[in-house]
Amino acid sequence: MSDGNFNRSLLPNNELTSGIRAGKAQMRVRAERAFIQTIEHHLPQLTAQERGQLHESFMQLLRN
Repeated sequence: MSDGNFNRSLLPNNELTSGIRAGKAQMRVRAERAFIQTIEHHLPQLTAQERGQLHESFMQLLRN
């Protein structure tokens, strides 16, 4: 019967929570890229300043 050490030795070196954080960060980057592409495609008339304001607002929503 195992004392638990065997099971822990089979786990990868990184913790599950760090993997979840990494996945969230990757999805945040994907969402940011998709948002930028959407703005450029559907709202080409916006100035760089307006795009920057929308981008910052979107990123703030993602962080919360």
